[in-house]
Amino acid sequence: MAHEDGLLRELTTLRRGWGLEAERLRARLGPLVSGWCEIHRTANDREARRVLRDAVSSAIAEFPADDRLAVNVALGIAPGAQHALLSDRVGILAEQLRVSERTARRRIDRAFARLAAEIEAAMRPGAGTPDPDQGWFVKRLKALVRLDTAEPELIEERMIVATRDGLSRISAQFTVPRLEDGRDGERHVAADAQHGVRITDAKRVGQRHFRWLLDLPRPLARGDTHTYALVIRIRDGRPIRPSYTFVPLVTCESFTVRVRFDPGRLPWRVWRLDRVPYSVLADPAQPGPALPLDGACEVVQEFVDPQLGYAYGLRWLATENIP
Repeated sequence: MAHEDGLLRELTTLRRGWGLEAERLRARLGPLVSGWCEIHRTANDREARRVLRDAVSSAIAEFPADDRLAVNVALGIAPGAQHALLSDRVGILAEQLRVSERTARRRIDRAFARLAAEIEAAMRPGAGTPDPDQGWFVKRLKALVRLDTAEPELIEERMIVATRDGLSRISAQFTVPRLEDGRDGERHVAADAQHGVRITDAKRVGQRHFRWLLDLPRPLARGDTHTYALVIRIRDGRPIRPSYTFVPLVTCESFTVRVRFDPGRLPWRVWRLDRVPYSVLADPAQPGPALPLDGACEVVQEFVDPQLGYAYGLRWLATENIP
């Protein structure tokens, strides 16, 4: 019942203002509604709007006609209901149902309570093995790349949010980028859990891609948050591409990257990579505005609401010669 109440609160918030027509729609969604229709798999507000409309339409398909209309008008889905204020849409519903605005608002409240119950029923855990790639999204990712150590080291700390009950296992993955000269080959990577998870399975997928299954300390309920950190080291002694990029495959609301350089091997230039198509990451370097190193020989950059499938991070050149 507590989750149903949480769903109702999130749905009630969603119908305010422009409803589904609001700007930054994905940022307005709570974790329960997001998990219900897997918003983390959408790339932008337009796609999220379509997914939400389809999910709501399916959930209310068996509702009485008045309740279906109440939901569609309140969320701004119904034709002619795209207004900036919920109060305007309440007036539209009152006219269509030929009732007072007070009664129309009660109809909306009743329909949304039923919608929350319908979603709650649909989200109850069923049979089968849960997919570790689903049922959660990333609230915050902090990445520290250390180039001042004997071997390249990456520490990634994530705060995740569960979007289903009983979340007990998630996954993590890492790819060693192909070298700039095109050379490939099998890379050797080791991962350790710094805190918050236990690595239960490690798989190599091809020569440069690695995937781990992570068991959480305790099952999470929908809406619960949990923080964990992994330490990833490249152990083969071979060169690495002079960059670190993050390509979100599930929703990530905030990403911070910090690169710590060796004082004896400072880069000639460091620049920001922001919403770069994954397909061009292997292209020759095209330096952007230079970012200064601080007194600790570090560069830090923050990214808000990075979009799925695009690359974000830092790239650098060791010398002034651009490939």
